[in-house]
Amino acid sequence: MRLKEVFKAWGHPNVKATHKTTLEITREDYLTPRGDCIIAIKSEKSVADLSHSLKQALTQKNAKITLVLKVLDVEDVVTGFGHERLLLTSQISMVCRKSDYICPRTLMIRCDKSAADINRELIEHLKQGLQVEVTIEVEV
Repeated sequence: MRLKEVFKAWGHPNVKATHKTTLEITREDYLTPRGDCIIAIKSEKSVADLSHSLKQALTQKNAKITLVLKVLDVEDVVTGFGHERLLLTSQISMVCRKSDYICPRTLMIRCDKSAADINRELIEHLKQGLQVEVTIEVEV
């Protein structure tokens, strides 16, 4: 079974995308220079806003998750895994982690990329405040 959800978020001049272990998308409408894992703000969704069926799929033991980021004609893909202990309750953000750490904001764990690994051309577009199309796909 494969489920998919698509939504929009926006870049910001303070996007650095230099964090080596996490990547975050937030509903907040601002970004301080300290937010080095945040790649997009003003997201239409946080983990709590994802559909019930997608959240159920994310918490399956063998869930494989794909996060696709697209700005203009530039695209990057992050893959990781769900976990039965995912909380998915944060009203503010979603975080992709290279580690196994789980908190209310965690979307997926054991990711193959963090903010620092995202395509730099895509990051440059985000620094200009452009819109990013975010697609989350879960395969169980």
